[in-house]
Amino acid sequence: MREPTSTPAVETTCGVTIRRFRPEDADAVGALTLAAYDAYGTIGEQYRSYLGDPARRADGCTALLVAEVDGEVVGTVTFVLPGDPEWEGPQPPPGDAGFRVLAVSPVAEGRGVGRCLVERCIALAEEHGCHRLVIASMTWMTRAHALYLTLGFERRPDLDVRFPGGYGVMFQRDLTAEAPDHFPPPGPVPDEVPWFEDVWVR
Repeated sequence: MREPTSTPAVETTCGVTIRRFRPEDADAVGALTLAAYDAYGTIGEQYRSYLGDPARRADGCTALLVAEVDGEVVGTVTFVLPGDPEWEGPQPPPGDAGFRVLAVSPVAEGRGVGRCLVERCIALAEEHGCHRLVIASMTWMTRAHALYLTLGFERRPDLDVRFPGGYGVMFQRDLTAEAPDHFPPPGPVPDEVPWFEDVWVR
């Protein structure tokens, strides 16, 4: 796992501690991730295996983060930069930082855990000198969509894709005034949402 420029645990004002994933967190993080996804949508068996095994993501991302409340792991997110094996998206990338697999334990919803995790991703992107943060999210993750919009993200329907388990919708958040100069401008919205393998060149 690549070391971000700043990796200490961060204590938020709402009592949530954000820190790096540790190997001993694997069972708790895998279980809460599956519980969070199961609460709102249906996950294909292949993707379930991926979501339930955070150790598989740890070496392929810039930072695998967990959220704690009163010493209990209640949330997670995977922060990525282009070039990370865990990076998802088209080439050239529509941003120079991203995050994925944002999950909050159902028992901890409403405590600001998801917001704290996304805000930590924003801070990490800024620490890395990035200009834009992007996220692909499934259509049924409406609670997350509302959070992203509240935090200044914008929809990018021209980048939406189809996955085996449904449709992925894209959001972006500019981090600097120069962000539009660093990435291709939004393109036309296709009449039919394309298959992800046809547009996400790896």
